[in-house]
Amino acid sequence: MLTPINNTKTDTKEFKNVINLMKDNVDSTKDIINQIDNFLETKLLPKSVLDLLVTQRNTYAVNVMNSMRIMKKI
Repeated sequence: MLTPINNTKTDTKEFKNVINLMKDNVDSTKDIINQIDNFLETKLLPKSVLDLLVTQRNTYAVNVMNSMRIMKKI
């Protein structure tokens, strides 16, 4: 696990807070992805809306993958 450069108690606490926020963000983003998937599977949508939702869903998925890579390193 990476540690802050100064490594004071305050820095370490802030660092852990950032990591926790990242984990919470990943969890929330996964929930959004699941909701979009469910919506796409159950609703008849115009192609333009479908394309927008798929693009947004894929963007969220890439963000989750990148965040997971970062969290594995820290």
